[in-house]
Amino acid sequence: MLPSLRHAVLASTLLGGLAGVSPQPALADPGDIIFARSQDADSLDVARVSTTISFQVMQQIYDNLLNLDDKGKVAGGLAASYTASPDNMTFTFTMRPNIKCHDGTTFDAKAAKWNIDRAVDPKTGSSNASSYGSITSTEVNGDVLTVKLSKPYSPLPTFLGSAQALMMCPATIQGSDVKPVGTGPWKFVEWVRNDRLVLARNPDYVNVNPLVTNPGAPYAARLIFRVIPEGPSRMAALKTGEVTFAEPSLQDAADLAKDKTYTVYTGAGRTGQLAYVGFTAKIPPLNDVRVRRAIGYALDRDSMVDIGFNGLVQASPCPVAPGLLGYDPKKCAEWATSYDPEKAKALLKEVGYGPDKPLNITLSVSPLQGWDESDVVMQQQLAAVGINVKIEQRQFATWVDYMSGKNKETTGTPAIWTMGMSGPDPDYLVFLFQPPGYAGQGIDDPELQKMLVDQRALSGAEREAKVLEIQKFLLTNAYEVPLFTPGWFWLATSKSAVTGFKQGYNVMPLFNDVKLP
Repeated sequence: MLPSLRHAVLASTLLGGLAGVSPQPALADPGDIIFARSQDADSLDVARVSTTISFQVMQQIYDNLLNLDDKGKVAGGLAASYTASPDNMTFTFTMRPNIKCHDGTTFDAKAAKWNIDRAVDPKTGSSNASSYGSITSTEVNGDVLTVKLSKPYSPLPTFLGSAQALMMCPATIQGSDVKPVGTGPWKFVEWVRNDRLVLARNPDYVNVNPLVTNPGAPYAARLIFRVIPEGPSRMAALKTGEVTFAEPSLQDAADLAKDKTYTVYTGAGRTGQLAYVGFTAKIPPLNDVRVRRAIGYALDRDSMVDIGFNGLVQASPCPVAPGLLGYDPKKCAEWATSYDPEKAKALLKEVGYGPDKPLNITLSVSPLQGWDESDVVMQQQLAAVGINVKIEQRQFATWVDYMSGKNKETTGTPAIWTMGMSGPDPDYLVFLFQPPGYAGQGIDDPELQKMLVDQRALSGAEREAKVLEIQKFLLTNAYEVPLFTPGWFWLATSKSAVTGFKQGYNVMPLFNDVKLP
């Protein structure tokens, strides 16, 4: 899972003194792919980062133990195959032979064990540790890695196909230093903070990612991520050919989508991202489902999409993102609130609120393009049904701590918030709602908690049915109001003469097939 939560807030210093940084600029070559982005990565240590913009770089350097195909099915990766025990508590992974790290060492079952052990070790402090399940042991026997858990956890193979479970070669971590060494299509060359991150083609690469067509090494010589904070400067660099790809503003993306000279990439339906409204459900009157549903009825998702995002995202009624197991917009629409201001007013009247007694709440957010405009739309729509909303902005780093405390309160000014979650599997609902829950939003309800645990022991159609039950519970009780998908770092653009670019799951860019004009 990827708790991007609206956007990546990046550290200003390099984690652990990353080796390989050169004081001299790397000159662009006509055979280089250059991607201009608004922000820099914060780390290249898989276990210690949770930002989309960082994983987009690491996806180029490291490979996954398993992969996901275009239907979301698990396929081989560094492991040629895997098996799961009937109780989903023991998993075995058979490694492909002769996999080489960029430094010439072998990536084998022992290397895979090292990654998993480090990720779940509390000393590492990985925000994704819980996504591996309750691992009790990892054992190596030749080319086979066996992972045992204390509780059933069917989502493990899918998670191992996500960016959050990329496999580093053990040489990457040298004490407190991070020197990126992987098995992926691109080798680390240098990183000059807030300027450029340079990767070189891995000439020995053999592709097993089913989303990539090219069977071998990338076609381009180098892949360079450049930081250009200003949107107009990124667009100017794209138009002059100084860069190959650029992260566009919402307005630029909408404009370029009308110009056949350019191609705008919007996630290919595999973003796994979902934005929603949450509630401080312990503080009256938000502890009353009628008030939460009233807020849901007051919100017009389509207006948020059109005004806030220029129509570049899609309204969604489900707590899980499109493409994930259990996503069923028809069923979700039966359970969710839809735009109906009169129903909202009627429910508020039942609870004692009306024109002479408006409800006062805060909307707690962190700033981000598109979301800021949608927040104002939300404020206006709630005002129209008699709910006065004060918008409070906090930078993401402080927002999480603030909401974690706010969600514990049982008195005071009630608050709602907008946030987003992404991942390749609906198991992120556990991450959000199993107490204490991310940012303190866990729901202390035995029925819900049992369903969250039960779905982990199921597979296939049985698990899908259980995920739908969980969504029905969340929607009928209005513990969240789904808004739209995707929502952060999902856009890219290039000139149309550039071909082969793809976006994998969770908006991970794939440059293996890119051919330059």
